[in-house]
Amino acid sequence: MTGIVQAIPFRKQVADALARPSSAEKSPHLLVLDLENLKTVNASCGIETGEAVLKSVTTRIRRVVGSDAIVGQTGSDEFAVLLPNGENPTAVGERLLELVGRPYAIKGRAVTMSANIGSAAWPADGVDPDSLFESASMALRQAVAEGQNRQRAFEPSMQEQSRLRQALENDLRAALAFQHMEFRAAVALNQFVLHYQPIVDLVDLRVLKFEALIRWEHPTRGALGPDVFIPLAEEANLMCDLGRWVLRAATHAASAWNRLPLGVGVGVSLNIAPSQLRRGAHFVADIADALEREQLPPENLTLEITEKALIGEAQETMRSLRDLGVSLSIDDFGMGYSSLGTLSRFVFDELKIDASFVHALGGEGTELPADRRAARSSRAAWMIRAIASLGFGLGMPTVGEGVETHAQRNLLVEAGVTRMQGSLTSLAVPETEIPELLSRIAERRLLQKEDS
Repeated sequence: MTGIVQAIPFRKQVADALARPSSAEKSPHLLVLDLENLKTVNASCGIETGEAVLKSVTTRIRRVVGSDAIVGQTGSDEFAVLLPNGENPTAVGERLLELVGRPYAIKGRAVTMSANIGSAAWPADGVDPDSLFESASMALRQAVAEGQNRQRAFEPSMQEQSRLRQALENDLRAALAFQHMEFRAAVALNQFVLHYQPIVDLVDLRVLKFEALIRWEHPTRGALGPDVFIPLAEEANLMCDLGRWVLRAATHAASAWNRLPLGVGVGVSLNIAPSQLRRGAHFVADIADALEREQLPPENLTLEITEKALIGEAQETMRSLRDLGVSLSIDDFGMGYSSLGTLSRFVFDELKIDASFVHALGGEGTELPADRRAARSSRAAWMIRAIASLGFGLGMPTVGEGVETHAQRNLLVEAGVTRMQGSLTSLAVPETEIPELLSRIAERRLLQKEDS
């Protein structure tokens, strides 16, 4: 690729740069940048479009880091930058994320990328290129685990986290095998449990459904959230097994709360992994079997699907799911590379607005200056209004995720959003607490009506 060194020459250039004397005030830093959705672009738009995006990314990186920096493409969707002169890696990383995240005009179409960055300092985090890369890569993995457009600097504790990661994967395999045996035998001792968070009407607070959120009750490490083990399950090809268990447990719970006076018609919403959707007809059969087993009406089941899951031959599967009568929700809307393109190819029943937009309404990012927080909040409000208008025009309700404050709720109402989910209504609760939660929300609705 023009203007960028490839993996092996790049490491040699890094070694040469580290061998040159450097003052303590000018400690070199290595940044590793990973493009989140290049594979998505390649699959949907073609390899040529992906290559054009890579060239543009290279140009933008060069524009940020300057002529003294060493830049290399170290993988199909990964870049590395050595800052040799003591530049502030956090400031450089922030500029990189902002510039790389701007839309790309490729052959008349707009393509949006997202990225994550990990950084490490020489010699504190690595005395040679290999150890420095390993430290920066650990920081990158942590940034990826925290979401999109994040950066993290290496910390020594990340080495222990990396060791624990492999141990957790081994434990996960054993736990899944145990879980399936227990499920077949109808034994109540399980390591995985589901908690449920309500999705309510934004105006009258009526509970529409509960999103099922999985937790791992690890026998030695305690309760682990999905951010810890879902990436492991995906990497270890265990998501289909885990997804089948979630489907059975969640539909069983929904069937039970629909027999409650306050739970009639209240649905359940499940997150669907790309690997589940790729099973095609087998996945559709699993859904049909679960609904029939629990005698749950299909309209009481919502499948939440991200744009990333829709790559490949998903149209037939999506059509079969619609024929089955279940509802389809596009999750984290606004964060994909081509959200409008997704809506033009697939029919959904609901749009879930990514929580990052909602959090930005409240000035998330207190480390930023006040003017930048205000600008971020203004951009987020504009995006939310645009998505709400889009949903209204397409006849789809919109859900604001991560609603934590009354101020955020009021802004969502003003923007035209119709539903909300977040701690303002309730944190996720175990199945046993759903009757009490339904009662509390019903009382809150009654008080709201009296006040109005």
